[in-house]
Amino acid sequence: MESPLASKDSADSGAAPPYLTYRMDLAYIGTAFQGWQSQPSGHTVQDALEKALRTVLRQEDLRIMGASRTDTGVHAEHQVATFRVPAAIPCESILRSLQALVPPTIGVLNLRPWSNDFHPIGSAKSKVYRYRIWLGTPQNPFARPYVWSLHYALDTAALQEAARHFLGRHDFRSFCASDASVVTYDRTIFDVRWVQRGPLLEFYILGDGFLKQMVRSLVGTLVNVGLGKQRPDDIKNILQAQDRRQAGQTAPAHGLSLLRIFYDVMETIPESLISSGSEFGFALLPPQASNGV
Repeated sequence: MESPLASKDSADSGAAPPYLTYRMDLAYIGTAFQGWQSQPSGHTVQDALEKALRTVLRQEDLRIMGASRTDTGVHAEHQVATFRVPAAIPCESILRSLQALVPPTIGVLNLRPWSNDFHPIGSAKSKVYRYRIWLGTPQNPFARPYVWSLHYALDTAALQEAARHFLGRHDFRSFCASDASVVTYDRTIFDVRWVQRGPLLEFYILGDGFLKQMVRSLVGTLVNVGLGKQRPDDIKNILQAQDRRQAGQTAPAHGLSLLRIFYDVMETIPESLISSGSEFGFALLPPQASNGV
C-alpha cells in the first residue's frame, strides 16, 4: 500500500497544514539504553534519536513520539515513531544523516511523510512481543546477549497449557510492575505461542497493549510452571488475585524484543513473524509500512 502523504489531509482545501508529520520505522538493541522514553540522564533511544534529528534539521525544540515505551534493556525489531516539522524535508538525505549520527545499536529503517491524523500509540491496534530462552548446556555465546540462559529443561506441554489462560481480556495487575502508572490494568491477549527449535525456546504474544514489565512477568511465571513449581491452572488464580506477589519473577530484559506493531486489527500472530530456518535469526528486511503495519 502506498504511504499516505503528510500533506494529503489538506489537499482538497488547497491550504498547507501548519506542520507536516513524518514517520520512522526503527530497530534497536536495547541493552545499552535506559529504555525508550526520554530520561534526565539522556541515555534512552528517544534521547539519541531526538539529538540526531535536532542536529540534522537544526530544530532545538523537536520531539518524537514512539508507539511503545520499551523498558530498560528491551530490544525492538520494529518500533514506530513520528515527529512534526513546519516544512517538507528530503527524506532520503535526512535518513542517511540520521543513520550516521545515531549509535550503531539503533537502525533507522525508513523515513517518510505520513498522515497528520496518524498517532503512533493511539492508532495502534496490536503488538507482538517475543521472549527467548536458551535451554541447557553448552551455551551459544552469540545468542547469550539476547536470551535468558537456563541450564535445565522445561516442560513445554505445561508451558503451552498455562499460556492459554492468558487469552482473552483480563485484569493483569498481578503481572505489572508495582510502580506503573496506568488508568486500567485490563488488556486483551489475542494469541500466544511457544516455539522450540533445539535449545532455543521462544514465547510469542500478541495483544492490544501491555503493562510495564508485563511480558517479562508472564514469562517468569510460566518458567515456574515449566519447572514444576506451579501448575498450569494456577495461572487463573494468579490473575484473579490481582497481586504482583502471587506471580513469578520478572524475566531478564535482554531476552525480550518488541517484534511488530500493527495498525489494522490482527488477532493471530502471522506465521511470517515466527523464526524459521536457523536456530537463531532476525528479520533481514524492514517491515513495509502502510496504514495497517
